[in-house]
Amino acid sequence: MNLSRWAALLAYPSKDYHASARACLAAAPSAEMEEFLRTIDGLPVEALQELFTQTFDWNPETTLDIGWHLFGENYDRGDFLVQLRSALRAHEVPESQELPDHFSHVLQLIDRMPEEERTDLVRKHALPAIGKLREGLAKTESPFLPLVVALNKEIAELVPETVPAGEKS
Repeated sequence: MNLSRWAALLAYPSKDYHASARACLAAAPSAEMEEFLRTIDGLPVEALQELFTQTFDWNPETTLDIGWHLFGENYDRGDFLVQLRSALRAHEVPESQELPDHFSHVLQLIDRMPEEERTDLVRKHALPAIGKLREGLAKTESPFLPLVVALNKEIAELVPETVPAGEKS
């Protein structure tokens, strides 16, 4: 699984944004990604940048900062940021101008982590945060919602199903 390619779609759009979206669709075909591509098809990068900023930078419910969704503005978020910065360094994930808990960083980190660490990060942090992001995007009827739904499916595949107590697989 290559979540790093998805990171480009959750970073401020560059001239390669459309190509990155097509690469994600090719790697993980889904109706949601097809819908997202139809929505952004033909939009110039400047329009995508404006839409991206309006969607993810101006509304706390749709921020791409995982820690905000999980902790809000309390000390636990600060601890989470410190832990993530350390993990980013340990796994040689370069940081951008975004905070360490930005989805564009965390997706790259998930790709580079050993399975046990990856499962823990996905289960405890990435999936709950992306769930809240989906809720926020649904409220605003955002054109980015299909992208996030498709990404959520990709992330969820990383978490092995747990067998309920008393049942055998």
